Amino acid sequence: MLTLFLSFKMNLVRKRFYLFFPLLFILVDLSVISIAFLITQRVIGISFPLENYASKTFFFVLLSWSILSLLAKDFKIGRPSGYEKSITKGFKTIAFFLAFFSFFVIFSNQEIISRTFVLYFSGLLFLFIPIERVIIHLVINKYRKWGGNYRNAVIIGYDQLGFSLFEAINKNKNLGIHCVGFYGNTAHLDKKYPLKGNVQTFLNSNLENIDFVYVSENIVQKELNQIIELADASFIKVKLLPHFKTDFLKSYTLRLIDNINVVEVNHMPLDHAFNRFLKRSFDIIFSFMILFFVLSWLYPIIALVIFLESRGPIIFKQYRNGKNNEVFHCLKFRTMRLNEEADHRWATKNDHRVTFFGAFLRRTSLDELPQLINVLIGDMTIVGPRPLPVKLNEQYGNQIKSYSQRHSFKPGITGLAQALGHRGEIKELREIKNRVTLDRFYLNNWSIFLDLKIIFITFFELIRGQETAY
Repeated sequence: MLTLFLSFKMNLVRKRFYLFFPLLFILVDLSVISIAFLITQRVIGISFPLENYASKTFFFVLLSWSILSLLAKDFKIGRPSGYEKSITKGFKTIAFFLAFFSFFVIFSNQEIISRTFVLYFSGLLFLFIPIERVIIHLVINKYRKWGGNYRNAVIIGYDQLGFSLFEAINKNKNLGIHCVGFYGNTAHLDKKYPLKGNVQTFLNSNLENIDFVYVSENIVQKELNQIIELADASFIKVKLLPHFKTDFLKSYTLRLIDNINVVEVNHMPLDHAFNRFLKRSFDIIFSFMILFFVLSWLYPIIALVIFLESRGPIIFKQYRNGKNNEVFHCLKFRTMRLNEEADHRWATKNDHRVTFFGAFLRRTSLDELPQLINVLIGDMTIVGPRPLPVKLNEQYGNQIKSYSQRHSFKPGITGLAQALGHRGEIKELREIKNRVTLDRFYLNNWSIFLDLKIIFITFFELIRGQETAY
């Protein structure tokens, strides 16, 4: 009787969460949208309180955002997913919302809504919404870690696959998954892994309080079919634990051709069109803002000092290898006196070729700012593997295994290797190997959240200063 009461009480709590959380999520969303709208009004200079036509616009903004967010199910925060998933879903909703908002502005003939208003409002959305989504994700993770919003699961297969999953679930409490035990055909018991019975016991059990069923591929095909059939009848998700080794598959995707499973072993996140669109959109917005607000007034100052200090062009152009190993002109502020060694020799400490002001530019990485033009053109990205001069690139490409993978996407102004201190002169082969390893890790684990993290670390390191920045 007590067990039934507790079960009923927990189910009631879970139902309340699924009922009220989407509403709470939308309310927080609308609060952020309202703040962005009102800040834009203040910046543009529109008076407050809102006049009648502005009120209609404000109502349309809140209503359309609510509908789009609910349809996209932004409130559903996946258990194994990271913060980048929440950010990506937020960016998708912003993109659709801005499309609707643009049509509204065009066809409603709202004089108050200028292109400047839309630009500022869009910028604030791209700033505020990701921050809000990360905060909500953090709160939900904490709530799940404390025992709320949990899902019950069972593991079928009393073997190493099941044991590894059981330990992973218990280790990551923020997933909000409670494994109630195992079902499997075995004669060897381990107290660490609670066995509730054999597979037949599971097939005869009541699945009312079970949400997930994890099944080891070691289960025989007949039993697997019965498990899936029972789960389908009970509307329970079945998740298969594959038996193949994935140690060498750092990034892979499963595809189905007819009834044949195909594993793509070198599939990367940036192979997805939406991810490339997301990254490109960020590149354009970020580079345009820095060019407009910083380089517009800083460029004449830097150019004048370079011109007065030594003869030669203001901008140094160098051939470097980009995506698919294609060659492009990489732009930098000139930091050296004219010399014939720039294409095949690293800058060294106290290098006589570097000018006094050039040393300052290199130490602060201000010499890289013209590469924002490369980003706008499409030759480079803000975050990615750093490009090397063609001759040095060919040299290392012949010496290092899997070196070419770093050319599977555009090179970046900064990268994971540079953020972690691997920059400047390369004295030993192991140093470039370390950079290549980090570049490959970045490409195999890309997310917009990782890009933002690398930019933040890079900015922090520039302020602190790096010994190899010469």
